[in-house]
Amino acid sequence: MHKLAARFTWIAFAVLLAAQMLLATQVPERWKLENSPGPAPTALAARLASLDEPHLASYAAALFLQGFDAQAGALLPLRSADFPAVLHWLALTHELDPHSGYPLMLAAFDYAETAHMQDEQVHPEHATAPAVLDFVERGFADDPAAQWHWLAHAAWVSRYVLHDDARAHAEARLLRDAPVTASIPQWARELDSYVLNRDDPYQARRALLGGLVANQRASQQATHGNGGKPARQESETREIERLAGRLEAMSDAKDRNRDPNGGLIPPSPKSSSGDDRR
Repeated sequence: MHKLAARFTWIAFAVLLAAQMLLATQVPERWKLENSPGPAPTALAARLASLDEPHLASYAAALFLQGFDAQAGALLPLRSADFPAVLHWLALTHELDPHSGYPLMLAAFDYAETAHMQDEQVHPEHATAPAVLDFVERGFADDPAAQWHWLAHAAWVSRYVLHDDARAHAEARLLRDAPVTASIPQWARELDSYVLNRDDPYQARRALLGGLVANQRASQQATHGNGGKPARQESETREIERLAGRLEAMSDAKDRNRDPNGGLIPPSPKSSSGDDRR
């Protein structure tokens, strides 16, 4: 009896091993990178799945969206992503936590430029990059005090990536006309003259990133001093690290354009007149 059971176990093991080997030979031929993160769940479903923890659900949705392009050891080029689906996930993340800057940062820093690359290569008649920037503008309108950083970067994308000067200056006007209570720094309210009138996209972005990093660090120090919420501090720390990392990478890549004054923020232009444009 025992011999029969042992023989049956070995036979079952051999069958399973053969099935696994067969599957391993078939999957690489059939498997391919998926360009879409799939349909986003509703905000209600996400809240229920997180036991009514919307901040946790928002963070989980953002992590999923950032990680969907890494599939079975391969990376999906973002320029081939399904951006309408990406926008749905961004909207879900923002709806769950409207005061978090993370989904707007992803939209402004990661998806707007790559969506434009796709627009140019695949379907310029149905451009998705403007829709990504529309999402940033709506997020700013919901909470100017928390989201102005990403609208400022959206204006840079409009000006230097999409070459849509009208849109860039319209976004700069939104910053300039925002309520005083939003506590937007003066350099951001004067984005037209501080960033957008520079001819060199690199110098314009360096000025923008330097201003954002300096402001985020000052904000974090104030938050620490006032005993702010740990979750918000952690979010701000991630944003600072990302901004500072991109600024450092830009400086390393273009030593010829380093700030001769050695400061974090390049000096702003003297005026917005044509003679002073950089």
